[in-house]
Amino acid sequence: MTNVVNAHETEMKPKIGMAVASLILGCLSIGYGLFVIGVLFAVPGLILGVLHFRLRANFRAMAVWGAVLSVIGLLLSGWVGYSFFRAYRAASGGGSSSFDEWQGVEAPDFSVTTLDGQKIQLSDLRGRPVIVDFWATWCPPCVKEIPHFIRLAGEYSPDELTVVGISREEEAVLAEFAAKKGINYPIASANDLPAPYSEVRSIPTTFFIDADGVIQAVFEGYHDYDALKAAAFAEDVPETAPEE
Repeated sequence: MTNVVNAHETEMKPKIGMAVASLILGCLSIGYGLFVIGVLFAVPGLILGVLHFRLRANFRAMAVWGAVLSVIGLLLSGWVGYSFFRAYRAASGGGSSSFDEWQGVEAPDFSVTTLDGQKIQLSDLRGRPVIVDFWATWCPPCVKEIPHFIRLAGEYSPDELTVVGISREEEAVLAEFAAKKGINYPIASANDLPAPYSEVRSIPTTFFIDADGVIQAVFEGYHDYDALKAAAFAEDVPETAPEE
């Protein structure tokens, strides 16, 4: 009888072990998914979970959970990896702009309220070049670019050049950051702007609008001071009608 029980236990151990291993690997894949390497745990966790389930052994629910968590970890790793890739491209200024069709088009009007309670209407800024920068406090290339905007705002009066920074973050977060960095140009929190501003998918994204209110260029990713200044005061391109 003892031999029978021992044999049964020996038979069950590897099957239970696969379920346990799958569950553990699934949990690890989610935890390490934030660091991309979660895929290293997700793949074996998924394989072990599926194998255990197909053996029709006990603890199938544990194996299912292991497989499900592994899939979640795999998706999380993929999403984080893709996000880092886009951030890298943005930081290096790589790739062509997705706003090329807006070059030479009159900038759609919008209004925002700055951190100090002032309302800015884009159409009221006609007569001088305008830089509209979409950014965030947690974005390294955005933060790296801010000193260039501070320098531009310090070298030119608002009548010569207006710089506006727009983020989707809460005003309290932006106010603390602006005070810490000594930002000397208007900052606003906004989420409901019209196209093309609503189409911003990566940051920083910077719109350069001429004195006639026409979009001259759109930069995606980090650019140095000379590039930003050159774009702000570049020769105007002919105005065209926006595509339908």
